[in-house]
Amino acid sequence: MSTIKEKLNAIKNNPEFTLKELLGFASGSFGNCMGQDCVGTYTDQFFYDYMGLNSAQNLTLKSITKGVNIVSAPLIGLLLDNRGNAKKFMTLSAIPLTVASVLIFFVPTASLTFRLIWSFLLFLLFNVADTFYDISLLTMSSRMTETAGPRKTFYTVAQFASTLGSTLPGGIVPVIIDIQKGDYNSEKWAFFFVALIFGILGLITMLIPCLTLKERLALQPTVKEKKASVDLKVVLMNRPLLLLSLGQIIDSVRQVCYYALPFFYKQTMNNYGMKTVVEICSSTLSYIGLASVPFIGRKLSSRDMVSYGYLFTGLCYVLLAVFGYKNKFIVGTLIAIGGFPNAGMGAARRILLADSADYMEWKSYKKLGISVRNEGMIFSFNTMCSRISSLWKDLMIDIGLALIGYKSATVDKNGNSVEAVQTPETLKGIFYLVALPGIIGNILPGIIMLFDNFTGKNKERILEELRVIRAEKAATQKITS
Repeated sequence: MSTIKEKLNAIKNNPEFTLKELLGFASGSFGNCMGQDCVGTYTDQFFYDYMGLNSAQNLTLKSITKGVNIVSAPLIGLLLDNRGNAKKFMTLSAIPLTVASVLIFFVPTASLTFRLIWSFLLFLLFNVADTFYDISLLTMSSRMTETAGPRKTFYTVAQFASTLGSTLPGGIVPVIIDIQKGDYNSEKWAFFFVALIFGILGLITMLIPCLTLKERLALQPTVKEKKASVDLKVVLMNRPLLLLSLGQIIDSVRQVCYYALPFFYKQTMNNYGMKTVVEICSSTLSYIGLASVPFIGRKLSSRDMVSYGYLFTGLCYVLLAVFGYKNKFIVGTLIAIGGFPNAGMGAARRILLADSADYMEWKSYKKLGISVRNEGMIFSFNTMCSRISSLWKDLMIDIGLALIGYKSATVDKNGNSVEAVQTPETLKGIFYLVALPGIIGNILPGIIMLFDNFTGKNKERILEELRVIRAEKAATQKITS
């Protein structure tokens, strides 16, 4: 008990951030992840089964919107690094993000063309607003933590909130929809009302960090020594960031698995409520994994937690492919166990991203003679890669659904949706959309992350050199002033 009290006191009395700031960041992470999960997990299924969009229309809609999103990410990073106020961006983006996340689940009684335009505009608004909020929140977090120890605490606590935010839609939506099972129109409206509840809760929690967070660390060169080409150079020098981002892009294959799961439970398993049971078990295991991060961290670095987490989950999906989907208990168990490292990996990724700012500061001084610490560029670059990953995921899942012959709902002459019926071959194909991406999308990123050498003794050496560089720079600035 004394150990727990000591840890709570350490958090409460931390010199780098207050408890209010820690809870504020956790609140923003909760609301943001809840909106991302609700829209990300269910829009594919909603567009096909209720909006009536086919694979070609879905592919076009998401390719354009996410293409715009990819381009916007580095621009947002530049704005944050050169114009400052991340808090203002968070505040302005929270409202349109919420509006889009709710209305995207409303089916207009109208023609298919109108529905396509409606879905396109809302999906575009959601993605751009989400990118603004996401990068701003992460940039704020990095500027609030200067050293590795408090940073690990900061992101681990926030990951608990993020995991809860992702768990709620995954667990609640299938139960609500399953209650309406057999009433197609009621299922359609249930999606909207659940999205409305999550939207209101998400807006409140996303605005809290706008009132509580305060930037502290924002190390950049003076205007005279800063060149336009420096931002790109220092990003390309940042090996930890590049490897993490490459893994993020390949993670898109793994995401195909997760976004195919709603189709798998509802269609192939004919048991949508099973998703809730598996989500609860998976989230519980994920929380256990996250709670063990302080203990695992004594033996494994953040890089190792990400790499081994990928490989562990990949093994679970290898076993799923071997056993098939006839036994619900085996299916549920393997998918749930595969989620064990997810929350810990999420915290470790955030730590690695924030750590890469230290690496950038050290590397830029060694190569260019100036200390550059552009958190906005780091998080925007990684977000851009995440959006590329999301685009690849959408391309792959829509192409995959087309290849297995998945049928979308049709629209009658009165503008109402008519439910589609899938063939046995299609139902089997959905299983392969879960199992195969689950194998490939976990094993490849796991191997890639092993090439990150900003860890162990090498990391300790670099951080020690960085402390000397900062001290020398501070002394020089004091003399010149």
